[in-house]
Amino acid sequence: MTGLWASPTWLLPVASGLCVALLTWPLRAWLLRRRLLDMPEARRSHERPTPRGGGLAIALVMMLFWLALPDTRGAWMPVMCLVLAMAGLGWIDDRYGLATRWRLLVQAGGAAGFLWLVGGIPAVDWLGQAWVVPGLWTVLGAVAIVWLINLHNFMDGSDGLAAAQGSWCALVMAWLFFDSGESPLAALALVAAGAWVGFLFWNRPPARIFMGDSGSLALGALIAALAVMGSNTGAFSIWISLMLSSLFVVDATATLLWRVMKGERWYTAHRQHAYQRLLDLGLSHGQVVGVCTLVNVFLVLPLVVLGQRWPMADTLLAAGLTALLVVGWQVVQSAATVNNDKA
Repeated sequence: MTGLWASPTWLLPVASGLCVALLTWPLRAWLLRRRLLDMPEARRSHERPTPRGGGLAIALVMMLFWLALPDTRGAWMPVMCLVLAMAGLGWIDDRYGLATRWRLLVQAGGAAGFLWLVGGIPAVDWLGQAWVVPGLWTVLGAVAIVWLINLHNFMDGSDGLAAAQGSWCALVMAWLFFDSGESPLAALALVAAGAWVGFLFWNRPPARIFMGDSGSLALGALIAALAVMGSNTGAFSIWISLMLSSLFVVDATATLLWRVMKGERWYTAHRQHAYQRLLDLGLSHGQVVGVCTLVNVFLVLPLVVLGQRWPMADTLLAAGLTALLVVGWQVVQSAATVNNDKA
Protein backbone atom coordinates (compact mmCIF):
# COMPACT_ATOMS: atom_id res chain seq x y z
CA MET A 1 0.00 0.00 0.00
CA THR A 2 2.92 2.34 0.78
CA GLY A 3 4.22 2.13 -2.78
CA LEU A 4 0.83 3.06 -4.16
CA TRP A 5 0.56 6.29 -2.19
CA ALA A 6 4.23 7.14 -2.77
CA SER A 7 3.58 7.37 -6.52
CA PRO A 8 1.72 10.12 -8.42
CA THR A 9 -1.01 7.54 -9.09
CA TRP A 10 -2.79 8.56 -5.88
CA LEU A 11 -3.75 11.84 -7.58
CA LEU A 12 -6.10 9.92 -9.89
CA PRO A 13 -8.86 9.29 -7.32
CA VAL A 14 -8.60 12.87 -6.07
CA ALA A 15 -9.05 14.25 -9.58
CA SER A 16 -11.83 11.86 -10.59
CA GLY A 17 -13.66 12.48 -7.33
CA LEU A 18 -13.55 16.25 -7.76
CA CYS A 19 -14.76 15.94 -11.34
CA VAL A 20 -17.73 13.77 -10.35
CA ALA A 21 -18.64 16.10 -7.48
CA LEU A 22 -18.56 19.12 -9.80
CA LEU A 23 -20.37 17.44 -12.70
CA THR A 24 -23.15 16.12 -10.47
CA TRP A 25 -24.17 19.69 -9.60
CA PRO A 26 -25.45 20.68 -13.08
CA LEU A 27 -26.68 17.13 -13.73
CA ARG A 28 -28.83 17.29 -10.60
CA ALA A 29 -30.29 20.63 -11.68
CA TRP A 30 -31.11 19.20 -15.12
CA LEU A 31 -32.75 16.10 -13.63
CA LEU A 32 -34.88 18.31 -11.39
CA ARG A 33 -36.00 20.38 -14.37
CA ARG A 34 -36.90 17.22 -16.29
CA ARG A 35 -38.74 15.83 -13.25
CA LEU A 36 -36.72 12.60 -13.28
CA LEU A 37 -37.49 11.85 -9.66
CA ASP A 38 -37.84 8.87 -7.36
CA MET A 39 -41.01 9.43 -5.36
CA PRO A 40 -41.40 8.22 -1.76
CA GLU A 41 -43.50 5.09 -1.31
CA ALA A 42 -43.97 2.24 1.15
CA ARG A 43 -41.23 0.01 -0.29
CA ARG A 44 -38.66 2.79 -0.60
CA SER A 45 -36.50 4.24 2.13
CA HIS A 46 -36.52 7.96 1.28
CA GLU A 47 -39.05 10.54 2.41
CA ARG A 48 -38.90 13.23 -0.28
CA PRO A 49 -38.79 13.31 -4.10
CA THR A 50 -35.15 12.89 -5.14
CA PRO A 51 -33.62 13.12 -8.63
CA ARG A 52 -32.22 9.87 -10.01
CA GLY A 53 -29.62 9.31 -12.71
CA GLY A 54 -26.45 10.49 -10.99
CA GLY A 55 -24.66 7.44 -12.33
CA LEU A 56 -24.39 9.30 -15.62
CA ALA A 57 -21.80 11.67 -14.12
CA ILE A 58 -19.85 8.78 -12.62
CA ALA A 59 -19.76 6.82 -15.89
CA LEU A 60 -18.75 9.87 -17.95
CA VAL A 61 -15.89 10.83 -15.65
CA MET A 62 -14.59 7.26 -15.42
CA MET A 63 -14.68 6.94 -19.21
CA LEU A 64 -12.75 10.18 -19.80
CA PHE A 65 -10.11 9.32 -17.22
CA TRP A 66 -9.73 5.75 -18.48
CA LEU A 67 -9.30 6.98 -22.04
CA ALA A 68 -6.50 9.25 -20.85
CA LEU A 69 -4.63 6.48 -19.04
CA PRO A 70 -1.49 5.04 -20.64
CA ASP A 71 -2.51 1.54 -21.62
CA THR A 72 0.13 -0.62 -23.22
CA ARG A 73 -1.70 -3.88 -22.48
CA GLY A 74 -5.31 -2.96 -23.17
CA ALA A 75 -6.06 -3.28 -19.47
CA TRP A 76 -9.05 -1.00 -19.27
CA MET A 77 -10.82 -1.49 -22.61
CA PRO A 78 -12.86 -4.62 -21.74
CA VAL A 79 -13.77 -3.16 -18.35
CA MET A 80 -14.79 0.16 -19.87
CA CYS A 81 -16.94 -1.52 -22.53
CA LEU A 82 -18.91 -3.51 -19.94
CA VAL A 83 -19.29 -0.62 -17.49
CA LEU A 84 -20.42 1.86 -20.14
CA ALA A 85 -22.83 -0.65 -21.67
CA MET A 86 -24.47 -1.20 -18.28
CA ALA A 87 -24.50 2.53 -17.52
CA GLY A 88 -26.25 3.11 -20.84
CA LEU A 89 -28.73 0.33 -20.15
CA GLY A 90 -29.44 1.78 -16.73
CA TRP A 91 -29.89 5.29 -18.12
CA ILE A 92 -32.46 4.06 -20.63
CA ASP A 93 -34.24 2.25 -17.81
CA ASP A 94 -34.10 5.39 -15.63
CA ARG A 95 -35.62 7.47 -18.42
CA TYR A 96 -38.11 5.16 -20.07
CA GLY A 97 -38.32 1.88 -18.15
CA LEU A 98 -37.43 -1.53 -19.57
CA ALA A 99 -39.00 -4.96 -19.20
CA THR A 100 -36.96 -7.33 -17.05
CA ARG A 101 -36.37 -9.75 -19.92
CA TRP A 102 -34.75 -7.05 -22.05
CA ARG A 103 -32.56 -5.93 -19.19
CA LEU A 104 -31.39 -9.50 -18.58
CA LEU A 105 -30.79 -10.06 -22.28
CA VAL A 106 -28.57 -6.98 -22.59
CA GLN A 107 -26.77 -7.85 -19.36
CA ALA A 108 -26.10 -11.40 -20.56
CA GLY A 109 -24.85 -10.05 -23.88
CA GLY A 110 -22.59 -7.58 -22.10
CA ALA A 111 -21.19 -10.31 -19.84
CA ALA A 112 -20.54 -12.58 -22.82
CA GLY A 113 -18.88 -9.77 -24.78
CA PHE A 114 -16.65 -8.85 -21.86
CA LEU A 115 -15.56 -12.44 -21.31
CA TRP A 116 -14.83 -12.79 -25.02
CA LEU A 117 -12.62 -9.68 -24.91
CA VAL A 118 -10.61 -11.00 -21.94
CA GLY A 119 -10.34 -14.55 -23.27
CA GLY A 120 -12.81 -16.11 -20.86
CA ILE A 121 -11.92 -17.42 -17.41
CA PRO A 122 -9.32 -20.14 -17.98
CA ALA A 123 -8.86 -21.19 -14.36
CA VAL A 124 -10.14 -20.63 -10.83
CA ASP A 125 -8.02 -21.05 -7.70
CA TRP A 126 -9.32 -23.59 -5.20
CA LEU A 127 -7.38 -24.05 -1.96
CA GLY A 128 -4.29 -22.62 -3.60
CA GLN A 129 -4.50 -24.81 -6.71
CA ALA A 130 -5.55 -23.64 -10.18
CA TRP A 131 -8.48 -25.65 -11.56
CA VAL A 132 -8.35 -25.32 -15.33
CA VAL A 133 -11.81 -25.84 -16.80
CA PRO A 134 -12.15 -22.83 -19.15
CA GLY A 135 -15.57 -23.58 -20.61
CA LEU A 136 -17.21 -24.21 -17.25
CA TRP A 137 -15.65 -21.19 -15.52
CA THR A 138 -16.56 -18.89 -18.38
CA VAL A 139 -20.21 -19.95 -18.35
CA LEU A 140 -20.41 -19.68 -14.57
CA GLY A 141 -18.57 -16.37 -14.80
CA ALA A 142 -21.18 -14.96 -17.16
CA VAL A 143 -23.95 -15.96 -14.75
CA ALA A 144 -22.02 -14.43 -11.83
CA ILE A 145 -21.47 -11.18 -13.72
CA VAL A 146 -25.19 -10.84 -14.45
CA TRP A 147 -26.01 -11.57 -10.82
CA LEU A 148 -23.46 -9.04 -9.52
CA ILE A 149 -24.87 -6.39 -11.84
CA ASN A 150 -28.39 -6.99 -10.57
CA LEU A 151 -27.61 -7.42 -6.89
CA HIS A 152 -25.91 -4.01 -6.79
CA ASN A 153 -29.13 -2.63 -8.23
CA PHE A 154 -31.11 -4.38 -5.48
CA MET A 155 -28.79 -3.09 -2.78
CA ASP A 156 -28.95 0.53 -3.90
CA GLY A 157 -31.78 1.45 -1.56
CA SER A 158 -30.20 3.40 1.30
CA ASP A 159 -28.52 6.79 1.07
CA GLY A 160 -24.80 6.43 0.42
CA LEU A 161 -24.71 2.65 0.86
CA ALA A 162 -23.93 1.50 -2.69
CA ALA A 163 -21.54 4.38 -3.36
CA ALA A 164 -19.63 3.63 -0.16
CA GLN A 165 -19.46 -0.08 -1.01
CA GLY A 166 -18.31 0.68 -4.55
CA SER A 167 -15.52 2.99 -3.41
CA TRP A 168 -14.45 0.41 -0.80
CA CYS A 169 -14.21 -2.45 -3.28
CA ALA A 170 -12.48 -0.39 -5.96
CA LEU A 171 -9.92 1.04 -3.52
CA VAL A 172 -8.92 -2.33 -2.07
CA MET A 173 -8.79 -3.88 -5.54
CA ALA A 174 -6.53 -1.01 -6.65
CA TRP A 175 -4.14 -1.83 -3.83
CA LEU A 176 -4.19 -5.54 -4.73
CA PHE A 177 -3.52 -4.80 -8.40
CA PHE A 178 -0.68 -2.42 -7.52
CA ASP A 179 0.82 -4.89 -5.06
CA SER A 180 0.96 -7.55 -7.79
CA GLY A 181 2.51 -5.25 -10.40
CA GLU A 182 -0.67 -4.65 -12.41
CA SER A 183 -0.29 -0.86 -12.44
CA PRO A 184 -2.70 -0.14 -15.36
CA LEU A 185 -5.50 -2.00 -13.61
CA ALA A 186 -4.60 -0.33 -10.31
CA ALA A 187 -4.94 3.07 -11.96
CA LEU A 188 -8.27 2.06 -13.48
CA ALA A 189 -9.61 0.97 -10.09
CA LEU A 190 -8.33 4.12 -8.40
CA VAL A 191 -10.18 6.30 -10.89
CA ALA A 192 -13.36 4.35 -10.11
CA ALA A 193 -12.84 4.59 -6.34
CA GLY A 194 -12.41 8.34 -6.55
CA ALA A 195 -15.47 8.70 -8.75
CA TRP A 196 -17.70 6.93 -6.25
CA VAL A 197 -16.29 8.95 -3.35
CA GLY A 198 -16.99 12.12 -5.33
CA PHE A 199 -20.57 11.03 -5.82
CA LEU A 200 -20.88 10.41 -2.08
CA PHE A 201 -20.66 14.18 -1.59
CA TRP A 202 -24.17 14.35 -3.08
CA ASN A 203 -25.44 10.89 -2.17
CA ARG A 204 -24.49 10.84 1.52
CA PRO A 205 -27.44 10.93 3.93
CA PRO A 206 -29.72 12.69 3.36
CA ALA A 207 -29.17 12.04 -0.34
CA ARG A 208 -29.66 14.96 -2.71
CA ILE A 209 -29.45 12.71 -5.76
CA PHE A 210 -29.61 8.97 -6.41
CA MET A 211 -27.30 7.14 -8.78
CA GLY A 212 -30.27 5.36 -10.36
CA ASP A 213 -29.94 2.27 -12.50
CA SER A 214 -27.29 4.03 -14.60
CA GLY A 215 -25.08 4.02 -11.52
CA SER A 216 -26.01 0.76 -9.80
CA LEU A 217 -25.76 -1.38 -12.94
CA ALA A 218 -22.43 0.27 -13.82
CA LEU A 219 -21.19 -0.36 -10.27
CA GLY A 220 -22.08 -4.04 -10.42
CA ALA A 221 -20.42 -4.33 -13.82
CA LEU A 222 -17.28 -2.61 -12.51
CA ILE A 223 -16.91 -4.90 -9.49
CA ALA A 224 -17.58 -8.01 -11.59
CA ALA A 225 -15.12 -6.96 -14.30
CA LEU A 226 -12.36 -6.14 -11.82
CA ALA A 227 -12.93 -9.50 -10.11
CA VAL A 228 -12.43 -11.32 -13.42
CA MET A 229 -9.36 -9.24 -14.27
CA GLY A 230 -7.92 -9.92 -10.83
CA SER A 231 -8.38 -13.67 -11.28
CA ASN A 232 -7.09 -13.79 -14.86
CA THR A 233 -3.96 -11.75 -14.10
CA GLY A 234 -3.24 -13.62 -10.87
CA ALA A 235 -3.43 -10.39 -8.86
CA PHE A 236 -6.06 -11.86 -6.52
CA SER A 237 -8.44 -14.78 -6.58
CA ILE A 238 -12.18 -14.92 -7.11
CA TRP A 239 -12.47 -15.73 -3.39
CA ILE A 240 -10.79 -12.46 -2.46
CA SER A 241 -13.30 -10.64 -4.66
CA LEU A 242 -16.14 -12.55 -3.02
CA MET A 243 -14.95 -11.45 0.41
CA LEU A 244 -14.69 -7.82 -0.68
CA SER A 245 -18.29 -7.84 -1.92
CA SER A 246 -19.57 -10.27 0.70
CA LEU A 247 -21.90 -7.85 2.49
CA PHE A 248 -23.83 -7.16 -0.71
CA VAL A 249 -23.58 -10.70 -2.08
CA VAL A 250 -24.83 -12.35 1.12
CA ASP A 251 -27.66 -9.87 1.75
CA ALA A 252 -28.96 -9.98 -1.82
CA THR A 253 -28.54 -13.73 -2.32
CA ALA A 254 -29.91 -14.82 1.06
CA THR A 255 -32.90 -12.51 0.71
CA LEU A 256 -33.67 -13.77 -2.79
CA LEU A 257 -33.46 -17.44 -1.74
CA TRP A 258 -35.57 -16.75 1.36
CA ARG A 259 -38.30 -15.14 -0.71
CA VAL A 260 -38.24 -18.00 -3.22
CA MET A 261 -38.56 -20.57 -0.41
CA LYS A 262 -41.53 -18.66 1.01
CA GLY A 263 -43.24 -18.80 -2.37
CA GLU A 264 -43.18 -15.04 -2.85
CA ARG A 265 -42.88 -13.34 -6.22
CA TRP A 266 -39.13 -12.84 -5.93
CA TYR A 267 -38.96 -10.42 -8.86
CA THR A 268 -41.25 -7.80 -7.27
CA ALA A 269 -40.17 -4.82 -5.15
CA HIS A 270 -39.87 -5.41 -1.39
CA ARG A 271 -38.24 -4.24 1.84
CA GLN A 272 -36.75 -7.49 3.10
CA HIS A 273 -33.02 -6.96 2.61
CA ALA A 274 -31.07 -6.83 5.85
CA TYR A 275 -30.06 -3.21 5.28
CA GLN A 276 -33.75 -2.31 4.89
CA ARG A 277 -34.55 -4.25 8.05
CA LEU A 278 -31.91 -2.21 9.89
CA LEU A 279 -33.70 0.95 8.77
CA ASP A 280 -36.98 -0.53 10.00
CA LEU A 281 -35.33 -1.23 13.35
CA GLY A 282 -34.66 2.48 13.74
CA LEU A 283 -31.15 2.96 12.39
CA SER A 284 -30.60 6.02 10.23
CA HIS A 285 -29.21 5.82 6.69
CA GLY A 286 -25.90 7.11 7.98
CA GLN A 287 -25.80 4.48 10.72
CA VAL A 288 -26.46 1.70 8.19
CA VAL A 289 -23.53 2.93 6.09
CA GLY A 290 -21.45 3.14 9.26
CA VAL A 291 -22.27 -0.44 10.29
CA CYS A 292 -21.36 -1.75 6.84
CA THR A 293 -18.13 0.26 6.80
CA LEU A 294 -17.12 -1.10 10.21
CA VAL A 295 -17.78 -4.67 9.08
CA ASN A 296 -15.74 -4.11 5.91
CA VAL A 297 -12.79 -2.51 7.69
CA PHE A 298 -12.57 -4.63 10.84
CA LEU A 299 -13.82 -8.01 9.61
CA VAL A 300 -13.57 -8.25 5.83
CA LEU A 301 -10.27 -6.42 5.29
CA PRO A 302 -8.20 -8.53 7.73
CA LEU A 303 -9.55 -11.71 6.11
CA VAL A 304 -8.75 -10.34 2.65
CA VAL A 305 -5.18 -9.60 3.75
CA LEU A 306 -4.84 -13.10 5.22
CA GLY A 307 -6.23 -14.69 2.06
CA GLN A 308 -3.92 -12.64 -0.14
CA ARG A 309 -0.84 -13.55 1.88
CA TRP A 310 -1.78 -17.24 2.24
CA PRO A 311 -3.59 -18.26 -0.98
CA MET A 312 -4.11 -21.79 0.33
CA ALA A 313 -6.56 -20.34 2.85
CA ASP A 314 -8.55 -17.89 0.71
CA THR A 315 -11.31 -20.37 -0.18
CA LEU A 316 -11.85 -21.39 3.44
CA LEU A 317 -11.72 -17.78 4.61
CA ALA A 318 -14.36 -16.81 2.05
CA ALA A 319 -16.56 -19.72 3.13
CA GLY A 320 -16.19 -18.82 6.81
CA LEU A 321 -16.93 -15.15 6.20
CA THR A 322 -19.98 -16.04 4.13
CA ALA A 323 -21.30 -18.32 6.87
CA LEU A 324 -20.73 -15.64 9.51
CA LEU A 325 -22.56 -13.00 7.45
CA VAL A 326 -25.45 -15.39 6.81
CA VAL A 327 -25.80 -15.75 10.59
CA GLY A 328 -25.75 -11.97 10.92
CA TRP A 329 -28.37 -11.68 8.17
CA GLN A 330 -30.60 -14.12 10.06
CA VAL A 331 -30.17 -12.22 13.33
CA VAL A 332 -31.22 -8.96 11.66
CA GLN A 333 -34.22 -10.62 9.99
CA SER A 334 -35.34 -12.18 13.27
CA ALA A 335 -34.97 -8.91 15.17
CA ALA A 336 -37.01 -7.08 12.54
CA THR A 337 -39.72 -9.74 12.65
CA VAL A 338 -39.98 -9.49 16.45
CA ASN A 339 -40.07 -5.70 16.19
CA ASN A 340 -42.88 -5.84 13.61
CA ASP A 341 -44.86 -8.27 15.77
CA LYS A 342 -44.61 -5.91 18.75
CA ALA A 343 -45.76 -3.01 16.59
